[in-house]
Amino acid sequence: MDFKAALPILGFESCKEVTLESIDGNFYRLFDKDGKSAPSFILIRPSLLRNDYIFDLPESAVRSLEAQTPEQIEVLNIMILDTPLENSHVNFLAPLLFNRDKGLMGQIVLDNQKYPDFEIAAPLKSYMGQQEDVS
Repeated sequence: MDFKAALPILGFESCKEVTLESIDGNFYRLFDKDGKSAPSFILIRPSLLRNDYIFDLPESAVRSLEAQTPEQIEVLNIMILDTPLENSHVNFLAPLLFNRDKGLMGQIVLDNQKYPDFEIAAPLKSYMGQQEDVS
């Protein structure tokens, strides 16, 4: 599905449209729609790894994504893949937000003072076995 970037992807502010492809319902691939430039990321559904990933969605983000309620927003996290898989990392501090109804997406950065357990590069192996197996 294609999305317009209503909020910029950090470091890729010039990227205005992206495509989100499901790999298996828990993992996704996000890439620049024109296919000519970055970004290209693997995303993961945070509930696959942790049940404590709860944060206040900024009202400005809800408005930018034209959501009527925060529940309309799907949250995914960037995953930096490594070999073996358990050496991969997940960015819980800067989630990507998607409003599928409106075709809008964006990234926010959470306050690490307010959410000290959300790392920018959390080791995947710290969460393996806590929820369902991710492999």
